[in-house]
Amino acid sequence: MSEEINSIINELFDVEATVGGIALIGSDNQIKFQTENWDLSGDLASIIELIEAEGGIGRIVLQGITYMVVENTPERKIGTNIKGQGHLIIAPTGDNSAALVCYIIPEAGPRDALFNVQEAAQKLKGKI
Repeated sequence: MSEEINSIINELFDVEATVGGIALIGSDNQIKFQTENWDLSGDLASIIELIEAEGGIGRIVLQGITYMVVENTPERKIGTNIKGQGHLIIAPTGDNSAALVCYIIPEAGPRDALFNVQEAAQKLKGKI
């Protein structure tokens, strides 16, 4: 992983305490990075399907946790677990299916981190 990408990820963790895990999906539909606490390799196909969907997907399961998709726009996908197990923000970078995937801790709302996650995704455009 490049120094620039590493810097963007570290900056996101610094400014957004509600982010508990991060994964980067490259424009080649492969996981380019994921934090040690969040292995999404078994869920990659579901993530790509949601990134490419233009609506119509009501839920996604990552690491055995089901998230209801409460917002699905080209700029962001937001999911929440109704049992209080956290939230999900997928922010596409605009490069094919490349996206920043963030787990948001249960104590926060998904919108609390939305601005910082989307800003980081824009900084990643063309880099993953």
